[in-house]
Amino acid sequence: DPFRYDPTNHRELEIIGLILWATEGDKTQLSLSNGSPYIIQKYLAFLRKVCNLKDKKIKAVIHCHDTLPYEKCLRYWSKVTHIPLQRFTKPFVKKDLGGNRKYPYGILRIAANNIKLVHIFKERLRELGLPRD
Repeated sequence: DPFRYDPTNHRELEIIGLILWATEGDKTQLSLSNGSPYIIQKYLAFLRKVCNLKDKKIKAVIHCHDTLPYEKCLRYWSKVTHIPLQRFTKPFVKKDLGGNRKYPYGILRIAANNIKLVHIFKERLRELGLPRD
């Protein structure tokens, strides 16, 4: 297994990570999308410290508008996440139709797959009284 779920020394981080996944994540994967560097960093800390997920299993994809400088966004998110540039997959770029931009570096999607961890997350959420079907 590429992980070892152990919240023993990180109970608060476990709760935060589970709630982030339940509210911002993908129901069938370990993926999570958000534009806040703090949310992304906290979720990655959960995956790394509680789930002991190996870094090589974690990838990222940037969702941004075509008016944002992609290379700048890439360097920014790589620095925030400590994910090497080569583990960023092809970006999702959409046409900018105007309006205000809340996230100057786009939105980052953390991508990781492990069906065993998904089941553990769902079980832990049920135990906390927050079932996620």
